[in-house]
Amino acid sequence: MTYSRSLFYLTAIAGVFALQAPAEAKMYRWVDEQGRVFYSDKVLPAQSKLERKELSNSGRVVNTVKAAKTEEQVALEERLEILRKEQEKIIARQKANDKVLLSTFRTIDDLKMTLNGKLLSLDAQKRIFERALENLRDNLASAHKKAALAERSGQETPPGVLDEIANIKGKTSVIYVDIAKLLEKRKGIQKKFSKDIERFSFLTKSHTSAQELSNEAAETTAANALGLFNCKDLATCHRAWNIAREFVMKHSTTGIHFNADTLIMSRDPAVGSDLSLSASKLTRNQGRVSIFLDIRCHNSTLGNELCESKRVKAIRNSFRPYIEEQLQSQF
Repeated sequence: MTYSRSLFYLTAIAGVFALQAPAEAKMYRWVDEQGRVFYSDKVLPAQSKLERKELSNSGRVVNTVKAAKTEEQVALEERLEILRKEQEKIIARQKANDKVLLSTFRTIDDLKMTLNGKLLSLDAQKRIFERALENLRDNLASAHKKAALAERSGQETPPGVLDEIANIKGKTSVIYVDIAKLLEKRKGIQKKFSKDIERFSFLTKSHTSAQELSNEAAETTAANALGLFNCKDLATCHRAWNIAREFVMKHSTTGIHFNADTLIMSRDPAVGSDLSLSASKLTRNQGRVSIFLDIRCHNSTLGNELCESKRVKAIRNSFRPYIEEQLQSQF
């Protein structure tokens, strides 16, 4: 091959690459905040934070560059991560309690016998306190008689008698406090065992394994405590999302700030009495879609008290039941 012919081939190849280069240049499509659509091989710095699609030569989308997250979205994701971790803790705690319950008792009668044993022990302690009170009453009556004899004889009540009366009254007050604590403890044990009996009955009443029931019930417990709705399918999830949007608008005291297919968020609380709600649609493990509720309060003493109040807890606990109730009413 001659030098001139080699030079010809090299020049031709270079020309081919030169012709191909523009055809292979990246082309982007994006929509700005005013809804205007742009097509270009260069993205302006002012619009670089917007979501954009990378297009092939045929105009097909080959890649998507997500929009830069706002500070609010970043803060919300951090909150959701905290909620997810709290959900895992609640589920793990409930499963552990169920395991102990099922391994400790074989029947409901076992639970009732254990409860009766604890109550009998507390009742015995109460009788001891009551006998001590009777003795103190007798001692107090005797001390009052001594004081009365002194008064009838025109003498002052001896200091020792006054000290004795004060001492008896002090001991009596202490015992009354102990009895009140004992009765409160008794009530707490009855309440706990009542829940345990109900839980044990639930876990053992059907043909479904106790472990499966425990897993499902633990998730429900966590869902109610945190404000979480787990979608069964995409169609149900679409309807549930619209209901969640209504819920956020209903309970937020601030106006809606962000309203999209996966996030609805009201404006930040401006005063201590404000409640700001948000709902997020998240795809979790194995493609499962869940809707998380988040409630934010003003960063102040009043706001912190509000977020810890029964009112906020009730709103959060009502989220999942509200969605389920509204879903049923649509049929």
